[in-house]
Amino acid sequence: MTLATSAKGALLLAITALIFLAPNVRADGEEPSVSTTESSGSVSSEDVGTGTFSKLPFRVSVSVRGGYDDNITTSKFDRQSSAFTNGSIGVTYDFGSPRTQLSLQTGGGATYYWDQPKNTFNNQDYDVNAYLGLTLKHKASPRLTFDVSAYASYQTEPDFSLALGLNRRSGNFFYTQDKFSTTYLWAPRFATTTSYTFGRLQYDDSGIGLFEDRFEHTFGNEFKFLLWPTTSLVAEYRFQIVTYDHEGDIIGAPFMTPTGPFFPLLDRDSTSHFALLGIDHSFSARLSASLRGGAEFRDYPDAQFTDENRTSPYFEGTVNYALGKNTSVAWTNRYAIEEGDVPLNPTRQTFRTGLRASHDITSRITANLGAYYEHDDYDSVDRPGTTNDSAAFTEESFDIALSVRYAITRYFGLEAGYNHTEVWSDIVAREYSRNRYWAGLNLVF
Repeated sequence: MTLATSAKGALLLAITALIFLAPNVRADGEEPSVSTTESSGSVSSEDVGTGTFSKLPFRVSVSVRGGYDDNITTSKFDRQSSAFTNGSIGVTYDFGSPRTQLSLQTGGGATYYWDQPKNTFNNQDYDVNAYLGLTLKHKASPRLTFDVSAYASYQTEPDFSLALGLNRRSGNFFYTQDKFSTTYLWAPRFATTTSYTFGRLQYDDSGIGLFEDRFEHTFGNEFKFLLWPTTSLVAEYRFQIVTYDHEGDIIGAPFMTPTGPFFPLLDRDSTSHFALLGIDHSFSARLSASLRGGAEFRDYPDAQFTDENRTSPYFEGTVNYALGKNTSVAWTNRYAIEEGDVPLNPTRQTFRTGLRASHDITSRITANLGAYYEHDDYDSVDRPGTTNDSAAFTEESFDIALSVRYAITRYFGLEAGYNHTEVWSDIVAREYSRNRYWAGLNLVF
């Protein structure tokens, strides 16, 4: 057994222990991302009426923190450490009635590094983080329901809770994923949900944006049958279109072939079909699960490589558990074809698992945990008649963050946290490890 394998095993064991012994966290103390993953429940009809709105539906959180980062450059060979200062503000707004429920989260912050990072994009010595999350559910009638789940952010740090982008610092980027769906109850036991999901990823740095900037459009239709009061069977079809901003751009020097010069172009645009079966089940009022499994059929219409059609198993699952009002746990899993984040490997097979949890240890102490693991198998690519091929390689990523808040008064609290990131890769230059420690003051009102 090699040293690297032993280290991986030890870290996996530590992740497992943390997952079962502690709850959810925010890296560097930033406000949490808004998850756009939904867990569908059983088909049911509710009474339509009006409700009483809260007199004070707003919640504001202001934090000032200081800390230390031992690898700002997220590099194996050019590590640089620095102390940092972070300030952030977050606002949440909730209201609802039997017909309409709305939840809004927004905020922003900045992190300043006292030792300016070297060899970073734009020579930027600070990070930015601004976000907006919205969930809206409206019951137009006892049979018809509209849902909106939207999230947008402009940030610097990679986010391991989202299936997107690079797993290292690569400058500022914008990300959004917005889902709009309509559910209609055709019969007491049968309902359909039609949805459209819009996605956008864009990096400020043009060198990264060349092979990352893209639009994603996903259309879906779900057929749900209520088998028992706590269990629904689901059949679902999805159609996805991925278009890159720089599709068709030359990404390398031309090669001579028997038929003339060959210009290697970016060839990542794709269309995908998903055929899925699943189940939504409520084990109790506190524990529920939503599972989908099937196949994905992906086609690259402009591909210059030989295997332009890909078929893969597809799986996604979510488990939510609320142990009373003081503890909550959400566990997500996914296996699918994903967009590659290197120039010459357009696709990868990816398995992701992540857990977020929160627990009130006492009336004054709250602990949070976030733990994420990702395994990527990058596909090899053969471009006939050229040497512009790419070899297959494997990469793994871990990210764990733990934070604790102690309430001094009703409004003021002390916070402290730790975040560890580890990337192992067959390409040694892509590996790195990183630790961040922070502590500060928090005001909530």
